[in-house]
Amino acid sequence: MQTLSDPIIAVSTAPGRAAIGIVRLSGKNLERFAQILLGKKLIARQAQFIALKDSSQDLIDEVLALYFQAPQSYTGEDVLELQGHGGQQVLQRIIKRCLEVSSQLNPVEHQQRDSSAVTVLPHLRLANPGEFTQRAYLNNKIDLIKAESIMDLIDASTELAAKSASRSLSGVFSKELDRLLQQVTRARVMIEAQIDFPEEEIEELQAREVEKTRHDIQEIIEQTKKILSKARQGALLKEGLKTVIVGQPNVGKSSLMNQLCEQDVSIVTDIAGTTRDLVQQSLQIEGIPIHLIDTAGINANVSLHNDVVEMLGIERAWKEMGQAQLILFVHDLTRIQETSYRNAEIGLDQKIKKHIGANSLIVHIWNKSDLSDQNAEVEPLKTLVKEWGGHQQAPLLISTKTGAGLAMLRSNILQGLGWDLNLGEDLFMARQRHLLSLQDLVDHLNSALLQATTKNKNFDLIAEEMRLAQNALSQVTGEFSSDDLLGEIFSNFCIGK
Repeated sequence: MQTLSDPIIAVSTAPGRAAIGIVRLSGKNLERFAQILLGKKLIARQAQFIALKDSSQDLIDEVLALYFQAPQSYTGEDVLELQGHGGQQVLQRIIKRCLEVSSQLNPVEHQQRDSSAVTVLPHLRLANPGEFTQRAYLNNKIDLIKAESIMDLIDASTELAAKSASRSLSGVFSKELDRLLQQVTRARVMIEAQIDFPEEEIEELQAREVEKTRHDIQEIIEQTKKILSKARQGALLKEGLKTVIVGQPNVGKSSLMNQLCEQDVSIVTDIAGTTRDLVQQSLQIEGIPIHLIDTAGINANVSLHNDVVEMLGIERAWKEMGQAQLILFVHDLTRIQETSYRNAEIGLDQKIKKHIGANSLIVHIWNKSDLSDQNAEVEPLKTLVKEWGGHQQAPLLISTKTGAGLAMLRSNILQGLGWDLNLGEDLFMARQRHLLSLQDLVDHLNSALLQATTKNKNFDLIAEEMRLAQNALSQVTGEFSSDDLLGEIFSNFCIGK
């Protein structure tokens, strides 16, 4: 049965051909094992060049051996790294040899013929995904935010994401939360003190303390909202933005897809309904990963009876819209005055709003501005923008033929997301679980503040809301986390990390 006290081993470099490959071990008392495996005693934190041989004394590889003595290591346990050539067969032979040596009887005890003789390194096994980092967390080498940022740094798909993950790894996010935790703790102490003292003895003092408590809670709420705003942008950097392009047939959806991706990923013709299935591509806007999906044009008149393929494409479009965070609703500016087209647009707008999530954003885009009298069209469009809602203050006109308006579209998308380009170096990486916990924190603080401002104050309820607020905050850093959560987080790591 596996336990977290077992010594573990894994290849820590990516699979495939490479110049260098690393086998990593972590566990207790690795010094004796390393000496038997390599034939010499290692000096902690000094690289030593050694010829590693198998049981027949045939050369496996020439390696650099590095020994890190607990607790001065990545995991907080003894760590041994064997750096050899990057061939997979070589690395597997190194692991095989380590397992062989670990199962041998300890030479000293074997010579003494002790009936209780033990093996050189009992229970050495292959590491599970993320187990090295999990041990670093459990041994208080890093908190949960830093543990997650390690994987975020590995998975970063943009330069900005990599920089933000590095900031989280350096402790920027953790320090902000630590300061917040100190404020919450101080407020809790004040509230608990007010519960302990009789009201009639310190009425004047209590009035001052209540006012200070309200002020402190309000200040914590404001600080949390600032951190939550940064965290939302950090979550976008990690997870990207699922964006779906929708509209009636032949309005220019595929042309917009190609323009945004700066390559021909969708087929474009003058024939309506060219796109029958989903076309997906990822791109970046100001460092934010955008997962773009071009969909089949939504034709209200199509049915399974007259075009089964188009109908299936439309059904897939509705499904993607339900999962999207951003909808780019494309309209044909040259047909906006046609009654039948305009009525179909209004109906489509209503259907889209029924399919998407409550927090999804719709950006209305009017294409083919190069073929239209823009001055004549803007005023009617202003009315539509107001009727349909959304964050837009003015009609967004583009031409997928000339590229006009596309820069404004990119800026409009970022503004709709609340993206703050001025944050720059203040960004840190975050995940959806961080956002949920921080929102819980805000909710409990608001409840505490509401109780503190009522005429008949119940300090027990205020204290309980503050306790729940502190728990929500502790869940972010991992000070208060379930085993299921930890298992889910570390299972997403690569093996050997």
